[in-house]
Amino acid sequence: MIFYVFLAVLFTLTILMCIQESKRRKIGFVPALILCILLTPLFGYFVILSRPIRSARGCKFCGNTNNEAEFCALCGKNQEGELKDDKK
Repeated sequence: MIFYVFLAVLFTLTILMCIQESKRRKIGFVPALILCILLTPLFGYFVILSRPIRSARGCKFCGNTNNEAEFCALCGKNQEGELKDDKK
């Protein structure tokens, strides 16, 4: 009995996670759910996280449309135009 409750909770959380992440990432709900069922929810989550974000922020200073980080990898500026401190 406890096993079936655990499976129901796990399946519900997996579906909710796939819905949430498929809204943010370039992967649909059905492929995300299939990945989570075939692999495991944990490994499926890491595969889903490796997919790019649907709407990347981009950099308005250098035109890099694929920028997803806080600081641009090309020009090193953030959204306010501040340069990244390179502390080595």
